[in-house]
Amino acid sequence: MSAIRRIVSRAVHTAFPIVAPVHYKHWMELRYWRGRYREEDRLRHSHYEYFYTTFFGLDRADYAGQRVLDIGCGPRGSLEWIADGAECFGIDPLVPQYKALGIDEHRMAYVHAGVEKIPFPDGDFQMVTSFNNLDHVDNIHKAVAEIKRVTSVGGTFLLITEVEHEASATEPQTLPRSIASWFEPEFDIFSQGICAIRDDHDIYRSLIDNRPFNPGEEGIVYARLVRR
Repeated sequence: MSAIRRIVSRAVHTAFPIVAPVHYKHWMELRYWRGRYREEDRLRHSHYEYFYTTFFGLDRADYAGQRVLDIGCGPRGSLEWIADGAECFGIDPLVPQYKALGIDEHRMAYVHAGVEKIPFPDGDFQMVTSFNNLDHVDNIHKAVAEIKRVTSVGGTFLLITEVEHEASATEPQTLPRSIASWFEPEFDIFSQGICAIRDDHDIYRSLIDNRPFNPGEEGIVYARLVRR
């Protein structure tokens, strides 16, 4: 890269997050997914089933015939493993851009929306999930309120999120390790835990490693909650 290009690139990465933080965050996320798409040729999703089922003490039967919503779903096809008559939806503010990454080949329905304003009625979903998403949202309080709103009575909410990290342009929310309690009293916490995050920030490998969390470090909270 020439000296001029390096200067321009540095200026963009310095000014863009300040002038247009949301657009910068979306640009960086899309840049990441485009890189994964080039590397993998087709974005794979076979690893997801374990984390939606066994990891939380669930199985495929718990999803059969249910309306399922995955928040901040990304373009991998996170719910493609679900069958047995379930209606599966993923919401993400980058859905239009994800079409170039192959999402039209998936069975699940992709909806262009952010979690702060979910375009579905109250209590519309029996299963709601948010994996590696809540620390990315623009307004955490609206996000929590909307998740409460669209989960049906007796429904399940599965949460995986990074906590205790410094806010950044792409992850603007610094969430506490007590984040699951933010969903009370509308939800009962069925189970929860926290683990340390790997140096490579691989969320799913970190959950498998399940290294002890030390206060003052970045970690990952996981929780299974049930709507009262």
